[in-house]
Amino acid sequence: MQKLSLSIFAFCILAFAISVSAQTAVSSGAYDSLLLAVDANGNLTGYFYETTGMDEKGRPRFTCAFLISGKQTDEGRFEIKTWHPIAPEEVIQGEIVALENDGERSVRLKLDSEHGGCWNVAPMLSQDEGVEYELSSPADWQAIRMAASAKVFFHKAADKKTRLKTYVVKGNVVRVHKVSGEWADAEYINESGKSVRGWLLLADMQSDRP
Repeated sequence: MQKLSLSIFAFCILAFAISVSAQTAVSSGAYDSLLLAVDANGNLTGYFYETTGMDEKGRPRFTCAFLISGKQTDEGRFEIKTWHPIAPEEVIQGEIVALENDGERSVRLKLDSEHGGCWNVAPMLSQDEGVEYELSSPADWQAIRMAASAKVFFHKAADKKTRLKTYVVKGNVVRVHKVSGEWADAEYINESGKSVRGWLLLADMQSDRP
């Protein structure tokens, strides 16, 4: 009887340890197809982008893309809302849960239903288990934002007089390192991996909420 009690006790301790180790904080960075940023107040923003198939011009036949905003509810868990400016009325809720296994950090993304185009690209997002994405590039981003204006020019400093020749266009997604008043110290990385960084006006960005 005593051995049985000890075995049950050991099993409970092990289960508790596994549960604790599986939960960790969501950190900013690139998780394969998923960009996430968490600020000092625990606000989460992100962007998901995947495509599949190519047409005769080399363009993807199907695209699954959406912005993400959320607030932490429990340790390592965020309730989120997802949407895209092309269809702002299509707001789908879901959750992001942080995971850690043998030192490798990841998140599990699950949506309550599917965005247009996602059925052909990432249908498992709305399944019971969702999809796990491994942290591939940790970062110090404070936010993920999308350009709303036709051209959003970078500035050398948080001053309209310091405008540079470089810019992002409507729909481009930037990683925000710091916010100062109406300005964001942001970085854009194109498909070739080339990076451009500078100050952008937040007024030229899409809202971080649906």
